[in-house]
Amino acid sequence: MDVHVTDVWCQSVPAGFSIQVQPSITVQEGLCVIIPCAFTADYKTTFTNSTGYWKSDFETNIASSNTSVPIVKENFHVTGNPDNGDCSLKVTDARKQDTGSYFFRFEGSKESNIKYNFLAHKVTLLVTDLTQKPEISNLGHLRVGEEVTLTCFPPGNCDGIHPTITWWKDNLAGIWGKSSTVTFTPLLSDHKTSITCEANYPAVRSSTQKTIVLDVQYPPSINIFIGPSGMIANHTMVLNEGDSVILNCSVISNPAAYVTWTKGENTVVSSVTGQGLELYLMDITSRDINTYSCSAWNQHGDTSDFVDILLQPKNEVPVTKLSFETSPTPAPEIATVSSPQCGPREIDFIILGAFIAGNILILSLIALALLCCVRRNMKKRQEGRT
Repeated sequence: MDVHVTDVWCQSVPAGFSIQVQPSITVQEGLCVIIPCAFTADYKTTFTNSTGYWKSDFETNIASSNTSVPIVKENFHVTGNPDNGDCSLKVTDARKQDTGSYFFRFEGSKESNIKYNFLAHKVTLLVTDLTQKPEISNLGHLRVGEEVTLTCFPPGNCDGIHPTITWWKDNLAGIWGKSSTVTFTPLLSDHKTSITCEANYPAVRSSTQKTIVLDVQYPPSINIFIGPSGMIANHTMVLNEGDSVILNCSVISNPAAYVTWTKGENTVVSSVTGQGLELYLMDITSRDINTYSCSAWNQHGDTSDFVDILLQPKNEVPVTKLSFETSPTPAPEIATVSSPQCGPREIDFIILGAFIAGNILILSLIALALLCCVRRNMKKRQEGRT
């Protein structure tokens, strides 16, 4: 025999009536939550032309399965079908003022005359501050020049939430994008750039955001310097014997590159730094004359650069040898020099002058010697006459 209960408001649950629903639910402001609910009435779980209500008190309908029934909260929705014993409730755009306790009321068809308030099983809804952040699709490692798409997933516990999405990129002025996805091609300058996705919930004037830092990878590039910053022209350095120099191979890469210096075909120093590598050449000699190459590579590519080390020829000092012998005078030795202060014509005049001056000196000495001999002979003749 059917049990008919007419408009029961008491909190004791009569036989044949039950409900399964969580006693308390917490949702963040602006988000959505579904409260699962199932019930039996008069030992039944299926009905015809029934209506379900969620209420805050006896007079106030918060939500109803009958769309013609006036309700006070547009963001509360009965999603379950009471004819199937389903009393599930959905709350969208949760507001702080939605915090409170609610109960389910069931009304069967006019023929069944069953009406029941599940007062003993109220649901307490608590709306808290919005702290949940959006999620940004995991890109892993990006590579320069390869197009990628970012997707922003706003927080929310159920479908039907449509916040406005805004993208920001810290190396660009203004808004970067206004949809859930953005597509771009990473540049070298995008490495370590911050990208922010902001989800805005206008119904509650609340927003939340998530920021990620891009890891853009690229092959190495090389520059060779003298010391910390001096550039080398035409891949050539001309040094004097005994000089010392530091060759700095500056490398830019991500991830860190394997860097080596080679002398000719032989590796002289290597390192995995990603920033560069210095080569010290001390007390340069002819043995150091060679081509020095710096090479760098990672999984995205490789590159190299080189410098030729040359030795400056030694300058020879001009020398003229003079002879004071009475034997035929040999020609003086003339050394060819390259002077930084005199041209070839000036050098020729200097050598010619030295040659003439040397010969004049020799002739003067010979004349002096002859004069002495003549005087000595004249003196002997005078003494003989006496």
